[in-house]
Amino acid sequence: MGKPKEKPKKPWRKPDEVAPAKPLVTKLAKAKARLGKVKEKIGVDASKSDPRHRAARKRVKRAQRRLREVLKYDAQRAKAKPAAEAPPPAAAAPAAEAPAS
Repeated sequence: MGKPKEKPKKPWRKPDEVAPAKPLVTKLAKAKARLGKVKEKIGVDASKSDPRHRAARKRVKRAQRRLREVLKYDAQRAKAKPAAEAPPPAAAAPAAEAPAS
C-alpha cells in the first residue's frame, strides 16, 4: 500500500479569541483541578481504573473534546464566511446584464 498523504495541520484560533470557547476553558480548568485532587486523595499506588479516577479523567476528556469541537466549528465558519461572500457579486453581475439585453 502507498503512503498516506501528508495533510497540513489546520490552524485554529486560541480559545481566548473564540467567545463560545471561554466557558469551556474554565470548565476544563476545573476538571483538571478536580482530577489533581482525586489523584492526590487516591494516592500514587492506586490504579487508573479506580472508579473515582476514571470519572475525573472522563470529565477532563469530555471538556477537552467539547473545546476542540467548538474550535473546529469556529475554523469551519471562518473558512465558509469568505467563500459565502464571494458568490453574491458573481451572481449579481449576470442579473445586471439580463435587463440590458
